[in-house]
Amino acid sequence: MGVSKIEMILLMLVLCGIGVYVWWMREIPMNIDSKVWSGKLFTGRPDAVIKKGPWIIPVEFKSANHEEPMESHKVQLLCYCFLLEENGYNVPYGILRYRGKKFKIHWNSKAKRYLMKIAEEAIQSLSKNEPPLPLAENDNRCYKCPYRFICKQ
Repeated sequence: MGVSKIEMILLMLVLCGIGVYVWWMREIPMNIDSKVWSGKLFTGRPDAVIKKGPWIIPVEFKSANHEEPMESHKVQLLCYCFLLEENGYNVPYGILRYRGKKFKIHWNSKAKRYLMKIAEEAIQSLSKNEPPLPLAENDNRCYKCPYRFICKQ
């Protein structure tokens, strides 16, 4: 039993449709105007921005090799998602790339609330004109802290 002409045409249309979708959803590097990277709350610039179909996706590269994304890196990426969305771009997620690992960090209302909570905490902490309390006892990140020379902890 052979394939009819109509079945062959339908198959070709499906394959063409798949090809168009794949072409449409390819990742295209983009240049975003520099004024996008300074907003009401945040300022910054991701390492890369790609266009994938109707979406704009910020990408942040890290030289470390982590099994899971660090919280500070996720917050940094969420800031870029916020800045892009604030300027009218459709941002479904951002990508955090470590050596050999890639993480998709979703940008949605829950992520936005989380980011706004952290921003509010930072604003409150900075308004006290005192260094923030250490994150944990014997936290080895203190050596990078800008307050390490004046901190009383």
